[in-house]
Amino acid sequence: MRQSEKLRQLGLGVQLRKLREDARMSTRSVAKALGLSPSSVNRNELGLRAPSKEEVSALCALYGVVGEDKEALLEKVGDSAETAAWLANGVPDQLASLMVLEREAVAIIDVQISLIPGLAHTADYARLILGDETAPGIDLENQVATRLGRQAILSRPRAPKVRLLIDEGALHRTLGSRRVLRDQLEHLLVLQRRDNVGVRVIDFEATPRPAIGTSFSLYELANGSPYVFVEVRGLGLFVTEPTEVASFVTACRSLDDCALDETASTALIRKIAETLNDE
Repeated sequence: MRQSEKLRQLGLGVQLRKLREDARMSTRSVAKALGLSPSSVNRNELGLRAPSKEEVSALCALYGVVGEDKEALLEKVGDSAETAAWLANGVPDQLASLMVLEREAVAIIDVQISLIPGLAHTADYARLILGDETAPGIDLENQVATRLGRQAILSRPRAPKVRLLIDEGALHRTLGSRRVLRDQLEHLLVLQRRDNVGVRVIDFEATPRPAIGTSFSLYELANGSPYVFVEVRGLGLFVTEPTEVASFVTACRSLDDCALDETASTALIRKIAETLNDE
C-alpha cells in the first residue's frame, strides 16, 4: 500500500470514530448492528483495516450521514480516484501523501526559514523555486499547477486552521526578481484576511530569537493526532512517532512566543513589499 493510501485510510478511521462518538454508540453496538466483530470496528477507526464501500455505506446509514458528507467518506475508501489521478499526472507518492495530510488536517502550522510556505505561493514565485528543483522530463507548469491546486484547502467548507510562521529572511529573499517577491508578499497580505489563515513573522530582532534548525509542517488530525513533514533540499521525511513529533510541537510553541503578532507581522510584510520597486 502506498504511503498516501495509508494516510487516507487513517483519515477515514479518524472520521468514523468521531461519527460513532457523536452518535453516542459503542464499538460493540456498532459491531452488532453491522454483523462485525468489535475488533474490526476498532481497527477501522485506527486506520489498521480498510473497510469496504458497503461497510462505510452501512456506517453512514447507522450514523445518519447523507449527501455530500457521505460521498466524501466513500471517496476515502480503497484506492482514491483523486490520489490515483495525482500519481498518474506525475505526482510522486511522497507529495501525494503530503496532499492527503493537508486535506485530512483540521489544523496546519507551517514553519519556513528561507522561503514563503508553499500553501501561500503565487504562480510566478512557485516557478522561480520549482524551476531549479524540477527533474528533467517533468513539466514545470504541471508542477506549478499542482502546487497552486493544493491551496484549494484554504477555502473549502470546514477548511483547516492554518498558521504560517515565517522567518523574516524569507521576506527579503528576491530569488532574482524583486517584482515576483513584491507580488508574493502582497498575496500573503490577502491570505491573512481569511478567518482561517494567520501569518506571523519571526523578525530579526526577536528576543530571544530561537535557532530554527529547518523548515517543517505540523498537521493535526480530527482526533488530535499530530504528524510532521520535514523537507531539506528536496528530500522529505514524515515524522509520526509521538515522542519524535513532541519536539516539533515544542518548537512551534517557542516560535509562537517570540514571533510578531499578526498585526505587527502584517505591517512588516507591507513595509518590505513597499521597498520592492518594479525591475
